[in-house]
Amino acid sequence: MATSLICHVCGDRSSGKHYGSICCDGCSCFFKRSIRKRALYTCISGQGGCAVDKARRNWCPFCRLQKCFTVGMNASAVQEERGPRKNRKLQARTIHPSQILAQVMVACIRQARVNESFASFSREQQNQILRHVWFECFILRVANWSIDISSIVERCADESLREIVHRTKALKVDLIEISLLETMILCRKAQSPPNNSSSSTRGRSDRPLVSTFLPFSCYRFGKLLLGLRGLSMHCYETSVRAMFREIAGDGLMEHFVTKL
Repeated sequence: MATSLICHVCGDRSSGKHYGSICCDGCSCFFKRSIRKRALYTCISGQGGCAVDKARRNWCPFCRLQKCFTVGMNASAVQEERGPRKNRKLQARTIHPSQILAQVMVACIRQARVNESFASFSREQQNQILRHVWFECFILRVANWSIDISSIVERCADESLREIVHRTKALKVDLIEISLLETMILCRKAQSPPNNSSSSTRGRSDRPLVSTFLPFSCYRFGKLLLGLRGLSMHCYETSVRAMFREIAGDGLMEHFVTKL
């Protein structure tokens, strides 16, 4: 009697290896569909690390796709099924960089809204802070996106922005550490909220900010903090704004900040 195989992604029964890893038909189809459509998902919890099992595999496509990559599923194996090289190049040219980068921006704003420390501020305070730091969160997300979008960065960004994305990627952070760095970016500005808010309001984020840092070793936290300070991402606001202005016109960032 043949030993049944277990899907490495969700634990369901599998018939064998698909795209480089043992997985069920459901996860195989999900992975293929995500790669072919170049889908860009956002974690429903805003933190990453959602449970991916047989019962809950459809809850969070972002975490499910991350799990697919973690267990060794290979995007190039999907791309090889697309047909002749000429057709693949033609399809690559149909990608609209403004749509991809806009989706990254949407993810940045939504992740900020559910950040435990940042959420303690009023909507108006959040908006004013985001107007000052959105491009830093954007650079962090672009450098660590679930699907490699380096070709879009190469095509749309100037030399200085390409360099800072490369340096940010070199930090090699995981999903939880991305959330930690976003907290530091958001709450660095939040320590002095706009409109001369009262001292009681300024301290509202202190407790969740501390609790966010507790799971990290002093060494790793120090390394992340020094890495973030060394990047000086705030110096690249002009480059990020110029890129968005080139591909989507003026007003895109303001629209996202006020509407999302």
